[in-house]
Parts: sequence; structure tokens; C-alpha cells
Amino acid sequence: MYGKPQKFKLILFPLVLSILLSPLAGCKNEKRELPAFWVVAGTNRGESFSRNSLGGYDLQGEQVFREKLPPFHISSMFQDSQDRLWLGKGWNDAESSNFLLVWEKGQLIKEIPVGKQPEAGFVEFCGSIIAGCTEAGMGFSLWKVDITSMESQEVVQVDPQQQSFLFLTTIASTPDFLVAAAIHDGPGDTDSSHASIYWFSKDFTLAGSMYLGPDTAVWSMVPREDGTVLLLNNSGFTQGQPDILVFDPHQGKITEKIQGSGYPFRGVSHKDKVYILDRIWSSTHINAKRSITILDNGIATTLSLPDGLGAEDIAVADGIIYLAVWQRGANSGDGIYALDPETNELNQIIEHQDASAILIQGR
Repeated sequence: MYGKPQKFKLILFPLVLSILLSPLAGCKNEKRELPAFWVVAGTNRGESFSRNSLGGYDLQGEQVFREKLPPFHISSMFQDSQDRLWLGKGWNDAESSNFLLVWEKGQLIKEIPVGKQPEAGFVEFCGSIIAGCTEAGMGFSLWKVDITSMESQEVVQVDPQQQSFLFLTTIASTPDFLVAAAIHDGPGDTDSSHASIYWFSKDFTLAGSMYLGPDTAVWSMVPREDGTVLLLNNSGFTQGQPDILVFDPHQGKITEKIQGSGYPFRGVSHKDKVYILDRIWSSTHINAKRSITILDNGIATTLSLPDGLGAEDIAVADGIIYLAVWQRGANSGDGIYALDPETNELNQIIEHQDASAILIQGR
């Protein structure tokens, strides 16, 4: 069950303490200025991205900051070590963009030129911010941005080669490697999806690539402390195959396969656990099922969500799961939902139209 927006309850008390005590929040005055939650609306193409916005909310769910965003597909949000927010300005039906938008304390401070359609996420790697650019599906590029000077430089370019398209979906980093995942066409059934991963060393040379086979689609990856990366195969359900793949870039191979829901979409790690938002993300396979999978020491437990819930992003703080949700049309059900995995109680805590990405301050 889930309800209408309400004030934060006791489930958020640990989050209150963690934010007040977080060293990332800086001095006392800065702590008061920074919202507890950042929310982006940026993926509603049906409304021509007309309700795109960046919102900041305090611990009581009250809006303390709001700014319109340009009418482009904006799906990535990242916080760097200086508490700046990074957004990738992608595309709309009229044009593509090649700019990153950098915000600091509620102000747009920089627009940084990079590759075409920078919508595949951000990571920090070797002291720089790395942005993934889809190049409209005709190969992809990775750009390095100096965290101090904010100067950008292309460091990786991958061509489609024999594929008619190669679309970068997400990137991840470990201490030693930068990993990229892409979907592409392949042989056989046209309804089958195909995915490959690429990994690069610290000097951005290609260390290896791997075709994951038919019926694979990786929209999210989760790096782990041991240097491995979880690949979330959103198409595992089609053949009943393990959908959580443990990839070791040092060995250049999949070392373990775990059966989850069959259709993991977004994942985050928190305190030795991985939390995964499950929904099918496919133009050929439509399904209303929604759930959360919690991976703990290789054991996957799945919690149900309401069918058809328009969840697009996930964050976790102190054991509470937060979802960015939007439904078709303008309605009060859009916003941020809190899920207590102990009780499976789901409540809307913030109302924000077209909410599609969430970031918790200092996480």
C-alpha cells in the first residue's frame, strides 16, 4: 500500500542524524543551505520535457529550491566531492545537445561541452569526472572533465563497427578500471536484445571487451569494494537466465551469476547490500510488474511494489529505500516514495511532477 504525501516520520530519523554529522556537508552554515534531497524531472518526452525541473527538499519534505531545466532528455544526476551537481543535457525531438550542466548551491555555474547526448551517467575516475556520451547510438564517447579547471577532453571513442547501432547505456568505475555497457543489434531474432561491455585502464586504453550474448540488456552497473562490478541484465527474464552477473575486470570475465527478479533496471549499493529497482525496460516486452531486489552476501530477496508504479530511479539511506516516480500526465502521485523494507510500507513523501532521478545529499 502507498499513500499521499506526508511529513517524514521516524523512519527518517537516522537520515537526519547522518546528514547533520556528515563531513561532506562542510561547515554548519553550509549544512543548512544544502537540501537533503535533490530531485530531477527530465524524462517525460510525451510532454516535450515541458515540466523539466531541478528541486531541492529539506528533511521535512518541504521544497527549498526549484529551477526549470531546459526541455531536453536529462536522465543523469551526480554529486562530486565538492557537493556540485552534474546533469547531462541529452536530446529532444528537434535537436541534440553536447553540454553538461554543473550546479553549485542552487546556481548554474558552468556549461561544459562534451560529446553528443551525454545521458549515460557520470563517475569519478583517476581524479576526474567522466561523462558517458551516447553519440545518438552511433558508437559512444567518454569525456574527462578536470574537477578543478572544469576543462573537458575526449578520452575514449568507440565505433559501431559491424553493428548498425551501438548505444551506451551506463558507465561505472573501480579503482583500476572504467567500465562501459552498451546495447546493439545482433544476429538472430529481431526481438532479442544484445549487450556488450568494455573496460579501460587508468590511461584510458581499451583493456578488453565482452559480448554478453542474446537476450541481454545492461542499463545499470554497481561497482563493489572488491573491485568487481555487478552487471544488471534487464533481459534475463526472457530465457529465465541469471540476471545479476559479477564481472571482474582484472580477470576479464564473469565470475558469478545470481538469479534475481529477472528484470533488474537500476541498482545502488549501501552498507554491503545492493538494492535493485526491477522493471522491464524494453520496447518489445511490456510488463506491469514492479519490485525491489535486495542482494545481501549473494542472496537475493525480492519485495513487491504496486503494479505499474512509474519508478525510474532508486536511492538508499540508512536502510530506507527511496524511489523517483512519475506516471503519465500531470498528477499529484509523481514524486519521491519511501519504502521501509522491514514492513514493505510504501509512502509518498515528496510531490514533484515527472520526478525521474533522486540524489540524497552526501550519498
